Amino acid sequence: MVSALDDFGDPLKGHGRGRRAGMALEEARDRVARVIGAEAEDVVFTSGGTESVALAVWGLPRARGEGRVVTTAVEHPAVLGTGRALQGQGFDVRHAPVDRDGHLDLDRYAALLREPGPALASVQHANHEVGTLQPVAEAAGIAHAAGAAFHTDACQTVGRLPADVRALGVDLLSLSGHKFGGPPGVGALYVRPGLTIPVRHGDDRERRRRPGAPNLPGIVAMAAALEAAGAEMTDEAGRLWGLTTRLRAGLEASGPGVRLHGHPTQRTPHLVCWSADGVDPEALFEALDERGFGVDAGSVVSGSPNEPSPVLEAMGSPGTVGFRIGCGRETTEQDLDGFLETFARLVDQLRRVERSSRSDPEGARGDA
Repeated sequence: MVSALDDFGDPLKGHGRGRRAGMALEEARDRVARVIGAEAEDVVFTSGGTESVALAVWGLPRARGEGRVVTTAVEHPAVLGTGRALQGQGFDVRHAPVDRDGHLDLDRYAALLREPGPALASVQHANHEVGTLQPVAEAAGIAHAAGAAFHTDACQTVGRLPADVRALGVDLLSLSGHKFGGPPGVGALYVRPGLTIPVRHGDDRERRRRPGAPNLPGIVAMAAALEAAGAEMTDEAGRLWGLTTRLRAGLEASGPGVRLHGHPTQRTPHLVCWSADGVDPEALFEALDERGFGVDAGSVVSGSPNEPSPVLEAMGSPGTVGFRIGCGRETTEQDLDGFLETFARLVDQLRRVERSSRSDPEGARGDA
């Protein structure tokens, strides 16, 4: 990133700085393509995962002019929000259900695709809240048999788990740079050769799929981060799996009413989701943050730590506020020890406050 900032140029220009910028851009494209098993010309750089999803989920049905979109009830808001926009344009958007672990119901999904006129299916590679991995290759095969193109949101897996576009059999794949150590504000979309998505007018950059000057410092940094993540993926995934397995066990042992969400084994190595009954979610969220533990909580849609998760509702736990931890390269065993000790203590304290407030509301307000 620093190198590109120091020698920034416009890749469309023919002078020396422009040519160097063009070479850096295409080298980054090749590096990203190699990690996901694609050809360089099939990679379109975007401003992040959300734009990548929008280009695919919004763009392909509109390029075809008609057709149904089939996705799941637990997709990221980038997919679900784009689906709502398509519905506003008259497109038929259906949501296949999932089970209590967050796994796609393949029979219901296949039934939705067998109805006449499917244009696109979109199934995330792994859930952004509970980490459950979906059977993407099988879902892609079902979509193709029905005559639909297939997109996967792989923002939670690229750079952490193998995500080869040929092995998965996908037509479109979205990734986000900051999920694997790249900078924010940059991502990419893989587009299978021969697949048509709309031309976005403005200039001829990114094969007219996305006009405007590219974020060259962000792109080259993302490519470097992805290449580095790919080189250590196996070892790092094993290390993170050990950490999150221990974290899950520690959360379950922290007391009654703490529930884990997502599949226990068919999951990403870095995410853990849980809920705690009898505890004010916002109070727990703020108390953990004050002690240096930056967890996520509540609804991804609104950003509120006190709002129930639509994902958990779709998984059969309506009204549940989920907490999420993402472990990374800097997460250590000592971090987990400190978190689990703090978490158990806070849950006990907050439950005692809650019980006190129910038995003596005036006294509890005075104590607070």
